[in-house]
Amino acid sequence: MKTIYIALMILLISGCSSSPQQEPESKVNLVEIENRAEAAYLAGHLDMAEGLYRQLIKLKDSYPPAWFRLGNIYTRTNRLDAAISAYQRCIQLDVEHDKAWYNLAIARMRQATEVLIEAQKHLEENSAGKAQMDELFIQLMRLQTGKKE
Repeated sequence: MKTIYIALMILLISGCSSSPQQEPESKVNLVEIENRAEAAYLAGHLDMAEGLYRQLIKLKDSYPPAWFRLGNIYTRTNRLDAAISAYQRCIQLDVEHDKAWYNLAIARMRQATEVLIEAQKHLEENSAGKAQMDELFIQLMRLQTGKKE
């Protein structure tokens, strides 16, 4: 009986020591959420990706890639104010995030374009202001398309 007891104890002890170390549940959860968010984003399921990235940010607010992806989602869904906020948060966390800087500039250019289009609707056709707005619009379009004069 004593031999069985010792053998059982050895088996239990060796079983505990050989079990694989598991990562903390919160870290696994973050990785799983990010993987699902990225898959949804790449598949074009922006609503789902947005929800998952927001969930990821709730768990880890200081994660630049999640803020960057949110900025992209907001840009693609024409929510430019939200996109700009997300890109700015990404840059605040990682000042050298070159894609966030670039996308922030693009979002601001899109906002400027919207302002110019709206202004053109309200200015008199032959006014000096209308001519200036038209010229700004043309210059902005050139910048966005990469065309030179």
